[in-house]
Amino acid sequence: MKKNNLPVILIIISTVLIILNFMFTSDDMNLGFWLRILGSVFLIITMLLVIRNRKQQLHD
Repeated sequence: MKKNNLPVILIIISTVLIILNFMFTSDDMNLGFWLRILGSVFLIITMLLVIRNRKQQLHD
């Protein structure tokens, strides 16, 4: 597995975990639930920015 594919794989896994988290804990949506979701979304955004930055460095 290449290092370039690792962020993409982590994004896919994080997205699946967010969806599963909504499905299995939909009846108990307290502050901890939303903080976990928010942390996962920030992680995905960070990985997308890293991927974009790496692509720009390769083209420069």
